[in-house]
Amino acid sequence: MKKRSETLRGLVLFLLLSCVSSQELLALRQGGAEISASFSPSSATVGDRVAAVFSVDHASGRAVTFSLPDSTALMPFVLVRSEVRNESGERTVFRAEFAVFDTGEFFLPVVTVSVRDTLSGGENTARVAPPGRIAVRALTDSSMTELLPPKPIREPVRRAGDYLPFLFAVIAGVLLLVVWMVLRKRMAEPEKHRDCTMEALRELQRLDEELGKELRPDECYERLSFLLRRYLDEQHDIMALEAVTSEIEDELAGRSVSSAGLLVELLKEADLVKFAENRPGVGECRAALSRARDAVKDAAGA
Repeated sequence: MKKRSETLRGLVLFLLLSCVSSQELLALRQGGAEISASFSPSSATVGDRVAAVFSVDHASGRAVTFSLPDSTALMPFVLVRSEVRNESGERTVFRAEFAVFDTGEFFLPVVTVSVRDTLSGGENTARVAPPGRIAVRALTDSSMTELLPPKPIREPVRRAGDYLPFLFAVIAGVLLLVVWMVLRKRMAEPEKHRDCTMEALRELQRLDEELGKELRPDECYERLSFLLRRYLDEQHDIMALEAVTSEIEDELAGRSVSSAGLLVELLKEADLVKFAENRPGVGECRAALSRARDAVKDAAGA
């Protein structure tokens, strides 16, 4: 009964406002303004948002204002936000968003629209509400008398396609890592080669300084052989430390290494000193060191 009386009272109020608004709208039309109003959605649940739009098409030189009743008169609606926008020189739009907090069927709040002529100062006012009522439902079904048993939680079904993004991410990560390692190696190789060349030249200079003092020529050739083998191993990736001279010669023959012949010749001379008991002099040893310096510089492109 209470709901029915509230609905009848709202309907009577709406009809009264409609009679008054018709006269006010007629006055606004005579003043060159047309008003349209709408709202959405047509049904909602308690706590939902309802949007109302009021559009006023008017002649140029008109100022349009909108006003809402106070919060008490808005019940069961609560204003969330509103804005007025001049979409063109002859159209003004008022948008309001309400939240509704009761169940039943309700008319939306009435908006007072004022159109003032900025030249003459004349003003016409009308109270406008969107046509129709909104049906508001409760959040839960009132016919429910007992709680339903909870549904068991089902494990999600995994498909092969669900793992594709992860697989692509892993592949992309591996590719990026490989590219980074290759670039890092290429950037480090020139620096490494420069270090190997400079280290070999410093060792040759040290041998030249020690020769004739505490270093004998045969010992100098032995250290020269080790120095050249280590240089070929680090600079040109030839496993010269574990190879005999003939194997090093074959390996160099298949590569474009400058002064390869001179390097092999120096290694053969060192083999003669070590295995054939050849006894070179200090001058001969210094000449070998000088040729070794030239070969290292030429092989490094210096």
